Amino acid sequence: MRNSFLDNISDLLLNYPSFTFGIIVLIILLLLGFGISNFAPSSDLLWGMGNAPYSIPPTFNYPFGTTTNGQSIFWLLTIAIKNSMILGFLTGAISVAIATIMGFLAGRFSNGILGDLLNMIIDSFCVIPGLPVLLVLAFALKGYITVVTISLILSIFGWAWPSKQMRTMVMNLNQKQFIMTSKFSGLSTWEMFLHDYLPYILPWLLIQFLGLVNWAIGMEVTIAIFGITNLSIPTIGTSIYWAYTYQTLLLGQWWWMTFTLILTIFLMLSIYNVSISISSYLNPRTRLIRIQKSVILGESK
Repeated sequence: MRNSFLDNISDLLLNYPSFTFGIIVLIILLLLGFGISNFAPSSDLLWGMGNAPYSIPPTFNYPFGTTTNGQSIFWLLTIAIKNSMILGFLTGAISVAIATIMGFLAGRFSNGILGDLLNMIIDSFCVIPGLPVLLVLAFALKGYITVVTISLILSIFGWAWPSKQMRTMVMNLNQKQFIMTSKFSGLSTWEMFLHDYLPYILPWLLIQFLGLVNWAIGMEVTIAIFGITNLSIPTIGTSIYWAYTYQTLLLGQWWWMTFTLILTIFLMLSIYNVSISISSYLNPRTRLIRIQKSVILGESK
């Protein structure tokens, strides 16, 4: 199993430049967020607590410059990356867990009352306008907003469409011979899920997770720009909000907004590239093409 995993990773690195780019950038950002940020001065843990000189451009001591409150933008952004990634990973994990349970049960019992009821719930959440409701909930809970709270709110809207796709996949698998064999062998629903369904849907779940991470980070930026989140916690969204609020570009303090946007683009682009590379790698058609190419190369040698 371990060798197979390493073989797949090496295959991705060799054949997919987009994956190589994405994984390298993602590792660097993870090191910044979960490693280097731990050494950040306590004055940079919250907005407006800086002890550094005000509004200075990038220097050796302050590689990304400082804010109008005298905080190092470098340290703020390392903390912002960490908080935004935690938010994205939590949202992705919770949404995928809900989607897996709801979609599997709706597909497994698609011909019964339970399946119809779950399908109705899934369809109901699919048609709810996510952004307006999200803005209302965030505004109502503004005084209690934390990274975890935002993740829970986003998870309410993040699971529905993946769950619908999961239901379709499970319904297609229900017609397979090995599923029928397991059913008549007396295996429980849970045992069938682990042994028969999960190996087929696990790669798809990974792709959905990465997509939801990106979506969650983007949605956090959206509600932060509206100013209806906890603006004292450094995230990518609150960094953009404060840079805009202080009119940094009009004042010629380009470094604050510029470095924040560059970091945001690299973060979302890295996750996206990893996701689409894995999706392409697992596609049966592309796998067949790779096998054919390897056979042709082997014969030519």
